[in-house]
Amino acid sequence: MPKLTFLLFAVSVVLFLTACSRVEYSPSGGLTARCNPSFGAFVQFCNFPRPLSNQVQDGSLVAIKGERKTLKVAVYYDRRYTLCLPKTYERYFQPGELVKVVTLRCGYSSNRPFCPWSVKVGYASWYGYGDGSSKYTASGRTFKPESYGLATRDLPFGTFVKITNLENHKSVYAVVLDRGPFVEGRDFDLYPKTMRALGGIEKGVIPVKVEIVRCGWPVY
Repeated sequence: MPKLTFLLFAVSVVLFLTACSRVEYSPSGGLTARCNPSFGAFVQFCNFPRPLSNQVQDGSLVAIKGERKTLKVAVYYDRRYTLCLPKTYERYFQPGELVKVVTLRCGYSSNRPFCPWSVKVGYASWYGYGDGSSKYTASGRTFKPESYGLATRDLPFGTFVKITNLENHKSVYAVVLDRGPFVEGRDFDLYPKTMRALGGIEKGVIPVKVEIVRCGWPVY
């Protein structure tokens, strides 16, 4: 019996050490994790051949914007790091440097985009002039208020939609390029040109019907 007890103990130790030494690189959650549209991170370097982050899915394409350099790279999920770069990136960034990371594509390019709905009725506001809007959108594109764009909280970037003003029945086509709105009771935030085409600039908030024409598309 003592020998059996010792054997079981030895096996337990081996299993424990094996579990502790297992690298948590790209666990199963890497394909189901949510992609953060943009985030800030302090650069750290790791002994891995590829960039790692817990803010995006495996294979996501991101733009890392530092003081001296902006790089577009594929990043892989690791729950331990906000952003950890291979040491070969030391020629581009400094340790501890604060960088902005913008998600250009969520997940692998072969992943099919998912839209949670095909038609939605809700309320739309507009933004872009004198409200502190950033120069860049969450998709990584430069914010251009005089283009047909909009922000949503749940549709993938590049989704092409038809928007109809339910008060005057005017319609316009636009592309999802940003995230928002972040005000309770509103479902969509439109670029000024998009809202102007719907006749809703002066009113500010209008009831709309949004229909998906094409779900998702690469945005660069």
